[in-house]
Amino acid sequence: MEEYNLRSATNEDSDFFYNVKKQVLKKYIEDIWGWDEVFQIQFHQENFHVNDIQIIMMEKVAIGTVEVKETADQIFISSLYILPSFQNKGIGTSICKMYSSKAERANKRIALEVLKLNVHAQRLYIKLGFTLTESDETKYLMFKDFNK
Repeated sequence: MEEYNLRSATNEDSDFFYNVKKQVLKKYIEDIWGWDEVFQIQFHQENFHVNDIQIIMMEKVAIGTVEVKETADQIFISSLYILPSFQNKGIGTSICKMYSSKAERANKRIALEVLKLNVHAQRLYIKLGFTLTESDETKYLMFKDFNK
């Protein structure tokens, strides 16, 4: 696996976050809802929560983002976006395992959502022990429970 580290996001990372998300999700969003750039920018501006975001770095180069929201009983990975040229190198797996270990140590549930069209990501999460649960028309909720 490639070596990486995480750093806290700053407001200056907003454009990078948006551009990574666009590269990773645009094809799925186009197929589901259609891509509306104005809407996507507005949605991003309203939902970019810098305190929940880490920038994935490799040799001082930003290669992705991970957004995590933690409550008393759950760690929720809201997003995990890695630039396409850095995907399939074990980085996403490593990040999911890191947060799963944190959830296990804290006796918490770890959860995430994945678009139904993103079969590649679903396979990864299932391989990592996540269970498919609830769904709506476009996405699945997946989780691992450590708070038993």
